[in-house]
Amino acid sequence: MEKNLKQELELLRDELGTPAFDERLDRMEGVYTSEEDKKLIGEYVSLMLEDIGTGVDEVNKGLETLQVVKSISDMISFKYIAETYFKKSKAWFSQRLNGNVVHGKVCRFTDEEMQTLRFALQDISKKIGSLSI
Repeated sequence: MEKNLKQELELLRDELGTPAFDERLDRMEGVYTSEEDKKLIGEYVSLMLEDIGTGVDEVNKGLETLQVVKSISDMISFKYIAETYFKKSKAWFSQRLNGNVVHGKVCRFTDEEMQTLRFALQDISKKIGSLSI
């Protein structure tokens, strides 16, 4: 792959989702006109779109988990989950659950925190399931 084309493709990746992406892609199609270049550009853009699809799937799984947690909010204590499993406050937990903006940034659970949340829900479920009256 030609060095300039490789550099352009890396810049294209950085601009994904912006108007600059379309502008750069249009310009590249005018500059890199050989069949080989067109094929490389097409393959690179396809790979970027696959990455987006994977990312969207992961976000959707996270949103599904958060919807489940919100649906049981009357049944379980978020304070208990926050303090026991995260060693954080209920406010911290709620900010992430609701996607609040704090200091200009949207609060979200990290991947590791989502794993902890899933573990917490499974653990609570086991504890409740083991109760016998």
